[in-house]
Amino acid sequence: MGPVVPGSLVAGFRLRRRRRARNAAASLATVAVIGAAIPAIMTTTLGHGPAGSPAASHKAVVYIGSDHKDTVTPISAATNTPGHPIKTDPGPRRLAITPDGKTLYAVNVDWHTVTPISTATNTPGKPITVGKGPDAIAITPDGRTAYVASVISNTVTPISTATNTAEKPIRTGDQPVAIDITPDGKTVYVLEGFWGSWGAVLPISTGTNTPEEPIEVGSGPGAMAMAPDGRTLYVTGGGPGRVTPISTATNTAEKPIKVGHQPADIAITPDGKTLYVLVDSFRGAGLLIPIATASDHVGKPIRLLDGAPQAIAIAPDGKTLYVTNYRSGTVLPISTATNTPEKPIKVGKGPVAVAFTPDGKTAYVVSLGASTVTPISTATSTPGRPIKVGVHPYAIAITP
Repeated sequence: MGPVVPGSLVAGFRLRRRRRARNAAASLATVAVIGAAIPAIMTTTLGHGPAGSPAASHKAVVYIGSDHKDTVTPISAATNTPGHPIKTDPGPRRLAITPDGKTLYAVNVDWHTVTPISTATNTPGKPITVGKGPDAIAITPDGRTAYVASVISNTVTPISTATNTAEKPIRTGDQPVAIDITPDGKTVYVLEGFWGSWGAVLPISTGTNTPEEPIEVGSGPGAMAMAPDGRTLYVTGGGPGRVTPISTATNTAEKPIKVGHQPADIAITPDGKTLYVLVDSFRGAGLLIPIATASDHVGKPIRLLDGAPQAIAIAPDGKTLYVTNYRSGTVLPISTATNTPEKPIKVGKGPVAVAFTPDGKTAYVVSLGASTVTPISTATSTPGRPIKVGVHPYAIAITP
């Protein structure tokens, strides 16, 4: 799962998503369906104007992929008004937008295709066939290539964004479930072997689309986050309660950092100084672990709500972190300066994902159970009126 630009990738429900994806693998041998999967969420932070300007704020469009309706719903960030749903192939659970904001790619998990959508007209193009069980997508910083990982066929498919054609698939190890790309666009990293006895990260040179030697990270890897400077890739899992740093200069795993049970979601501040790891997300309250990246020092755990926390996202200015709480139907803001939780914000039932507009003024929370998206003013932590979208919304992407 890789960012379009540094700090742009947010992921929700990763751990549960991949457990279900693995359980569905056996059934996919006979039926072309992946069981209920939860998305990787991407937002684009490039804009027509600088962050915070009227151009950056008013031109933003929020896209929501809804699993049960097989649609992507555009929402104007200026008015919070939903547009006409865009029809895709079954299962648009992954979304990614090119850095220029012109094309949205919807990964249709149940149909083994990717639908390109023009953001100027919200018109879908011809679906692009990829490997079986597509589960993650990332786009290079220059916007020329989208990479799609498929957990059933064990491949990564490069897609030329100029022609929307699939290139020769790249073979990977078992269950490639996440992708990240270095800020210079030279290397794609693919997370393999989720929920298995062996896990690794596979580097792929984008110049030749040639895989290199896999980097072993131990059993049960979960999620990845790339440092903004591109020097270090962090991988959760790889053993009981660990985060494994990987040097991208040498493609070697460094000493694991112990964080506690079941590390799931992961995010890093825009300045690269602090890594946050969500742990114990299936045991109830959960904890958020801050890690100083300069020293790998683990800070005091932040106790979360007893509401099955699932996803974390950091505002573009790095000052606030949001955690979605599935059972309590809330979002918990946390100050990154003090690591202090603030008052929970009520949203729709079953929030699974959150993403910020490029100017950071509004956060949008996707609630799977309520089939809504709730805008939140980040200045006042005030939720707006929930916006109805298609049934079972999973994925979110935001344009400039």
